[in-house]
Amino acid sequence: MPPNVLALETHLVRLSEASVLAVHVLGGGIWVGVMVFSIFVLHPRAEQHFKRDADFEDFIFTVVHGARWKVVAGMVGILASGVGLSLWPGHGIVSEGPTAGLWLGIYAAKLALFGLAAGCFAYVSWVLWPRRTFATPEELPAIKALFWRVGVVMILANATNLVLGIAAHVWRS
Repeated sequence: MPPNVLALETHLVRLSEASVLAVHVLGGGIWVGVMVFSIFVLHPRAEQHFKRDADFEDFIFTVVHGARWKVVAGMVGILASGVGLSLWPGHGIVSEGPTAGLWLGIYAAKLALFGLAAGCFAYVSWVLWPRRTFATPEELPAIKALFWRVGVVMILANATNLVLGIAAHVWRS
């Protein structure tokens, strides 16, 4: 193969690797950032701005309307790129050697944490939002508190997943 074709092939492989890494790392980072902003900034500050709970609820419903499927698409991108990285040379699953068990444990933990975060998102999207939409004023505080707790679990699962990903990368290097 001519040197210039080999060099181009090498650059295309590196660009592909960087693209998969970018989707995975940025997707996870964005998901954590949006959740932190929503739970610890947007909701508390917006709630202070509105005098009536009904006005706040109308505002929040307007803000989140249509976001569910964008988040699902982002989650699919994170999962697909993670699986892709697990098969990529230099990033792939370590299945042999003295540290294989540790690496497989990290990989399993990352999958479990992703499953937990995705399950929490599904619960919020398809169970809690409908409950919140039709809640009476008496029911609303308990539902909002549950939203907050589930959101914190999602943040912790995703943040831990990011840390495990970085640790696995640094540990491999």
